[in-house]
Amino acid sequence: MKLKVFLLIFLNLSLLASEYAVVSNITLDTLNKKQIKAIFLKKLTHLNGIKFVPVNLASSSKIRDAFESEVLQMSKKRLKSYWIKRHYLGKRPPLVMKSQKSATKFTQNVLGSLTYIELKNIDKNLNILYRWSAK
Repeated sequence: MKLKVFLLIFLNLSLLASEYAVVSNITLDTLNKKQIKAIFLKKLTHLNGIKFVPVNLASSSKIRDAFESEVLQMSKKRLKSYWIKRHYLGKRPPLVMKSQKSATKFTQNVLGSLTYIELKNIDKNLNILYRWSAK
């Protein structure tokens, strides 16, 4: 009986996990977490002759929270401090779009752009470069 209850709880928790992906309009092999982090922190700006254009969602987005926590592995406070320091070096943070829909449209139309969205919202015109789950 206890095993059945445990399995039910485990299955319900796994269904609550959200799946996300970093997507782009460019054809690349999948990228690893370290490369994605470097792109969104603008430490890696080019690969195979393609200039990256990282696109964030609004700071109030739950998806952005999951991305910063799981992929960038940085708190909002630490990330803000990072970009303040980079500002004085002439570096700007990634563009910000208000919604997954606007980020997706931008990514479809601008060569080299990357964004992160819920896996269920991926369009056939976008390539998945990295996937992760968050609870």
